[in-house]
Amino acid sequence: MSWGLRRVVARRFPGPAALAADPAHAGRLATYLTDLLTPYGLALGTAEVAGQSYGEMAVALLADLGADAFADTLVLAYDIPDIAPGRATATYLSHVCPGGPMAFAVSDQGRAGAYTGLRLLRGQARALLLVVEQAELPYDPGVPVLRPAAHAGVALMLGESTVDAPAPLVRTGAAPGDVVAELDRLAPDVVILGGGLSDVDVTAAKVLHADPDQPMTGVWSALAEVWSPDAGRIVVADHDPVLRYLCVGVFG
Repeated sequence: MSWGLRRVVARRFPGPAALAADPAHAGRLATYLTDLLTPYGLALGTAEVAGQSYGEMAVALLADLGADAFADTLVLAYDIPDIAPGRATATYLSHVCPGGPMAFAVSDQGRAGAYTGLRLLRGQARALLLVVEQAELPYDPGVPVLRPAAHAGVALMLGESTVDAPAPLVRTGAAPGDVVAELDRLAPDVVILGGGLSDVDVTAAKVLHADPDQPMTGVWSALAEVWSPDAGRIVVADHDPVLRYLCVGVFG
């Protein structure tokens, strides 16, 4: 079976989650985060909850897909922690997504999380990848982190396609310039570069630069803007500067 992208939708969430208005939740979250941070000599910067819930964001994306949201397998990919850590969000999404799919979450991989999700879903007849990031981190994590500028999410509906695409690449220990050889090999019509590759010169008929302030969703939001069944071969690529992952995905 040829397998690929069937539909992609993206949206931003201008305000905090409805859950953020619950003072009881804010109190529990402050206690939870304080307990986790204290052994590492870190402190909670604020008890205010102003972030987004990945469960709420995902439900909105499912509504955007409508009947196309029916899936057999679902992967939720994220990097910045949720403001609802007590919820098993993937399990919740298995319950609310049409089709009752098996659901998994991928985290702690930086920008590579979405590409790993694509690798996990490859070959599934009706698969759904949700890539989400929320912009609030109420503490200094003690390591370099590029916090997104906005709450954003992207849903990719995947399955049987008329054109098969190679499996996404996730290469460890890579430098940004390594993407040039990969793009030469793939000969894309359109290239979408994430913020980690903003300084790399590449050659293609059309080169787009994703929003560098959205490290997780930027490239996928750009894909939503240009993808269509007749758009030709689109390559989405990014590099995680902290983990040194080079990530390349092919569509169309």
